[in-house]
Amino acid sequence: MRSHSPVYTRWHQEMRKRGLFRVGERVGVAVSGGPDSVLLLEFLGEFARELGLTLAVVHFNHHLRGAESDGDEAFVRQLAEARGLAFLHGGAEVAQVARTRRRNVEATARDLRYRFFFSLVSKGQLDKVATAHTANDQAETVLMRLLRGSSTRGLGGIYPVLDGKVVRPFLSITRPEIEEELARRKLEFRVDSSNLETRLKRNKLRQEILPRLAKEFNPRVIALLKEFAERARDDEAFLDQQARERARPWRVREEAAERIPVRPLADFPPAISRRVLRQMLQGARGNLQGITYGHVEALLRFAAEAQSGRSLALPGGLVAQKDFDWLSIKPSAAGDADGDFSFVVEVPGTLSIAPLGVTFRFKIVKPDELAKAYNSRRKTALLDPQKLGGKLRLRNWRAGDVFCPLGSHKSRKLKELFRRHKVPREQRKLWPVLENGQQIVWVRGLPPASTAASSGGTAEVLVIEEEETAREAARSR
Repeated sequence: MRSHSPVYTRWHQEMRKRGLFRVGERVGVAVSGGPDSVLLLEFLGEFARELGLTLAVVHFNHHLRGAESDGDEAFVRQLAEARGLAFLHGGAEVAQVARTRRRNVEATARDLRYRFFFSLVSKGQLDKVATAHTANDQAETVLMRLLRGSSTRGLGGIYPVLDGKVVRPFLSITRPEIEEELARRKLEFRVDSSNLETRLKRNKLRQEILPRLAKEFNPRVIALLKEFAERARDDEAFLDQQARERARPWRVREEAAERIPVRPLADFPPAISRRVLRQMLQGARGNLQGITYGHVEALLRFAAEAQSGRSLALPGGLVAQKDFDWLSIKPSAAGDADGDFSFVVEVPGTLSIAPLGVTFRFKIVKPDELAKAYNSRRKTALLDPQKLGGKLRLRNWRAGDVFCPLGSHKSRKLKELFRRHKVPREQRKLWPVLENGQQIVWVRGLPPASTAASSGGTAEVLVIEEEETAREAARSR
């Protein structure tokens, strides 16, 4: 019988051992129409009869490939109908959402897809959703994250279970095994044309780099990377538990803030300190989306070196603050998971913006002290504090912002000025601007506003210095 093929038999034994599914559960099978997901549906169909699972077919249409995307949805719907299974479908105009959020399409697609999966569980329609990530997907993920400088947690790759709602039963099966099994079972599937575009980094890794590594270095590279991820997850689980236990006597929760004394934090081994801080970030926000290894390193340095009263902006609307011997992490009045920031500026004062990996220093000096105060190694701007009224706020650029720099006769959209000054498109979203009331008075890399610039008759000068402090914290995930 076809269910007793070597691939299925090994997978069946693994499912029994790992216990990803419980008797009687309602399981949604995420089916894109591609070969991996089609075989997952076939395998789970056979396994469900043994375990008493109730299956449904789940499909999310990203609307990225026009008629081809709609064809995928129609194909998956037919698969569900042919098996007498419920068809639960969702969709979004992913490209449009990505433009609105100013994020890349792949990250936006994953976010929307998983939100749909989670919503099916949260609404009680399913107990969990199974996705068809394979050993090859695992190897690609680990290698991508290694090249990006990920933490040990990131090198754990694709976790078998995500938040108890999403499971990955195919992580031990390779793509060649799937292709062999599909041919043996004579199963039809769809091919996503975007998977052939090597301009996408993951596709280039899949089609060019990993095959070359297998040919020239080690034919077991996929298996080795998969096994490496398993060891990394085991190590991470142990160290995470150690960090939780070591921090328990010191870590304090006060309303929405997480607090810990800096002295015991400094006494922990670095591997424990990093995990304590990551757990505090998780506790303050509920998730770690947008938090990179660089952000944790910047926070670790901040805890050890910053003076009392200093603050550090973090992704997701979080801010860290040093209060004498305590470090606190709490939600800011502004900010979101994409790295947006907006903070009131104290003068004199210092503000570190972790998404940029930059520290801004604001100080008032006399004109005759200017040469002494000026640090030629840092980017510097000069404003007249007498021309400024009300609060100053440092934030990132927003669509529609206008600015009139010194020497210009009229305000122009910052987007136009960015093009003129050749500011790279990918850097514009987090480009820092200083706002005074409703007016922008300073933009990084441009002369100050004509209405706020210092002049020869200025009694005092507001100096804005910018210094890179955590370059790696500005890198993307």
